[in-house]
Amino acid sequence: MHIDYNVLLDATQDDCPIPVIKTKEMLDTMSAGEVLKVVTTREGTIRNIRTLVSNNDYKLLQQLEENARFHFYIEKL
Repeated sequence: MHIDYNVLLDATQDDCPIPVIKTKEMLDTMSAGEVLKVVTTREGTIRNIRTLVSNNDYKLLQQLEENARFHFYIEKL
C-alpha cells in the first residue's frame, strides 16, 4: 500500500526517545490533513510513537518494518 506524505523525518541515527520528540515537534508545525513519514531503526519507537498518536490528534495510517527500519505514516487531524 502506497501512502503519500508531505514531510519525511529520517530519525535513523537517533536513539530513543529522540525520534519521538522530533516526531512531536514536526507534527506541531504541520497543518491538519498533512501526513508525516517517520523512519527509525530503534524498535523502542514502536510503542512510543503509538502512545504519542493515541494521546494527540493524530492518526497512524500505517506502520511497517522493512530492512531493519521502522516506517510510520502519521496524519495530523
